[in-house]
Amino acid sequence: MERNKGARESRTIETRPTAPEDIGFPMAAQVALLTRQRTGRKDETVGLVTSLPPEQLNATQWLQANRQGWGIENGLHQRLDVSLHDDRCRVRRPKALWIFGMFRRLANSLFIHWRSRQPKPHFKTTTHFQAAMGEENLTLAMRFITNKHSCL
Repeated sequence: MERNKGARESRTIETRPTAPEDIGFPMAAQVALLTRQRTGRKDETVGLVTSLPPEQLNATQWLQANRQGWGIENGLHQRLDVSLHDDRCRVRRPKALWIFGMFRRLANSLFIHWRSRQPKPHFKTTTHFQAAMGEENLTLAMRFITNKHSCL
């Protein structure tokens, strides 16, 4: 039993070794079924696949890795979705998605760099960043992108 966002949650994992050809996943070495049980909610079961064999990733480690994986979603992905509406993107061509994604991550990196240099915490939103990088600061942003050493 553990706490997840203030609610009690039980997570159970069942793992098995596998071969890539058995499940159609290249490099798959292990599969798992993870069941989450929370009071007041229906049980949720998800399938997991990894290239790590059981000797390198046991059930306990897998539960920890699964929980830590949400750090990525709550960090970069949430920031991209909230500030740049990443989930609403209607671009479908793979090359265009790749280029668009690179520019979004670049904008996110510029924001993080800019925010770290702000003296007042209430001026650390993407709205303030976008205002600071307006027309008069476009040259500064372009110089940051094209120089070998950052100079914001």
